Formats: sequence, structure tokens, C-alpha cells
Amino acid sequence: MKQGERIEDKRKFFKGTVYSKSDPYYRKAKCEGFRARSAYKLLQVDEEFSLFSGVTRAVDLCAAPGSWSQVLSNKLYDSDEERKAAQASGNVKIVSVDLQ
Repeated sequence: MKQGERIEDKRKFFKGTVYSKSDPYYRKAKCEGFRARSAYKLLQVDEEFSLFSGVTRAVDLCAAPGSWSQVLSNKLYDSDEERKAAQASGNVKIVSVDLQ
């Protein structure tokens, strides 16, 4: 099998199953307002390893579609009011960067 054929087979697999609208995590993410299903993987890692323990600031590189930034925001800010006040004062705790 050629390299191009293997890549095409992987694309077909991922297109049809992982990101399908019938995927339960895809539907759950959309219902809960997350931008992508990957937010649940970050929540799982945080639960298992206390990833955000002691974190006060974060930089999210290659941030698209932004679900990890959403999780970080929910963990670092207690409320929407605190999040808005931080933006207004310039005391931002999360910086997200992506070429998109």
C-alpha cells in the first residue's frame, strides 16, 4: 500500500466515525457549549493528574478550535463576572494563539 493510500484511508475512517454527529461526545460538547469534543480529554487528564493545580496563567498554542481554552477559562475563573473584569483591567490569565 502506498503512503498516499494509507493517508486517504485514515481520512475516511476519521471523517466517518470520530467526528460524526452521531458521536456521543460530539453531541455532549455541543449541548454543553464546548467548541470541540477534545475538551473532555483535557477534563479527564486534569481529573487524573490535577493538571491545573496551582496554575494562574496559561498560553494555549495552536488553539483552534478553542475548546481547551474554554476548559482553561472555566478552571481559572470562578465566574463570568471575574472573567469580564480581568479582560477590562488587562489582567488576562489565558492567551490563545493560532494561525487560523
